[in-house]
Amino acid sequence: MRAYWYDNAPGDQRDAHDAGRDLDAAELEKLGVLYYRCPELDGVNQLAEQRGYKNRDVITVSPEKMGDVYEEKVKSFFHEHLHEDEEIRYIRDGQGYFDVRSKDDEWVRIQLEKDDLIILPAGIYHRFTTDASNVFGGTGHMGRSLVKCALSRGDLVVAVGRTFETSAEDMAAQHLGTNSLGLLCDVRARDSVGRVIERALENFGRIDIVANCSGYGVIGACEDQDEHEIRNQFETNFMGTLHIIQASLPYFRSQNGGRYLIFSSTSGALGVPGLGPYCATKYAVEGLVEAMLYEVDAFNIKASLVEPGLVRRDESESQTNPLPTWGHFLIKPASEAYAQATSPALHAKRMVQWLGDKQPTSAIKCAELVWQLGHCSFPPLRLVLGSYAIESIRDRLRSVTEELEDWKHLHHPVAPDEAQGSTEKGERDEDTGDSNTEAQDQAMT
Repeated sequence: MRAYWYDNAPGDQRDAHDAGRDLDAAELEKLGVLYYRCPELDGVNQLAEQRGYKNRDVITVSPEKMGDVYEEKVKSFFHEHLHEDEEIRYIRDGQGYFDVRSKDDEWVRIQLEKDDLIILPAGIYHRFTTDASNVFGGTGHMGRSLVKCALSRGDLVVAVGRTFETSAEDMAAQHLGTNSLGLLCDVRARDSVGRVIERALENFGRIDIVANCSGYGVIGACEDQDEHEIRNQFETNFMGTLHIIQASLPYFRSQNGGRYLIFSSTSGALGVPGLGPYCATKYAVEGLVEAMLYEVDAFNIKASLVEPGLVRRDESESQTNPLPTWGHFLIKPASEAYAQATSPALHAKRMVQWLGDKQPTSAIKCAELVWQLGHCSFPPLRLVLGSYAIESIRDRLRSVTEELEDWKHLHHPVAPDEAQGSTEKGERDEDTGDSNTEAQDQAMT
């Protein structure tokens, strides 16, 4: 939950409308609005029983449930109204804004997400609206699942496909509803990314979340990959991410809020034989996002790196759509030096052959977790998905720690006190040595 004063600026109701003055739960309570966090429905039932509620309605604000009347309904919810009795508003799924009018006739906007609950006092004017999302790489394994997840929860979504993988007509046909927009983009081209951001703002009037699922990799030894293949990976994975951030960041700054969900990989946390240049691109993305976070924190902009492990396609149409099992990866034949069956350079290729389409981590479950990540108040810098990813990264970090301990004696600076003590001890030893020499001379005399 986050509450702040509404700025009353013109624009779409789904804009953040953040006046830059936050309120905490205690200040909301002064308005008569009570806030609770209820991860379980039992907590809601207890509150309802304590406060004597007898009636209960569940409303699903979703394009799938409401169909063509979705937009009309959302607009009607935003008409201010009041109730004669106290009411609970509990978000069972999704995210939205509740506005309440203060005693001074100013609006307070309350941003609520899944498991948030507010109690509205009798006689207070209030209204409700949804928000919007933007997904780059909306045609890949994770992209498709994330788009579906966001749409099922009532978000407005711009799904962005790759220019050489699909057509503008296909993207438009797949997103005919008023709650979604299908576009094409080549993230390697800054102008192409800029046009997508402009179209999203023209169509929906705002952007709250940018998710970048786009990516490309070559499976093969570092020596075997040519300059074109290596540059293409960097242009797609690193420069593509940078283009998306630079195109959307000015807008996020102007509205004093926004969120990035940047898909990295376990390959951004450890080196994988057979994926050297691809790992390098993901390491670069992680460094970029982590550094950027310090720069934009003052603008209420958040970013998270998503590090999935081996993710399988488990959408219902996975067997009928043309997307390859391993997504946007090219498997390059090995040269003679790396062609032995046990060559470390073939590790990534062996993983592909061994797993086939039986990757242990579900794309649907990953999408649900990433959606929640986009709507939580205090997101982590990194979200690691899947047991394979967690164990692999934990082992790598343990190895780094052990190596630091093993070799720290070569570069660990000596404390000043220790250095002074060593000097004094050396002087005492020299004095003792002189005395011993004199004693020996006397004995010989």
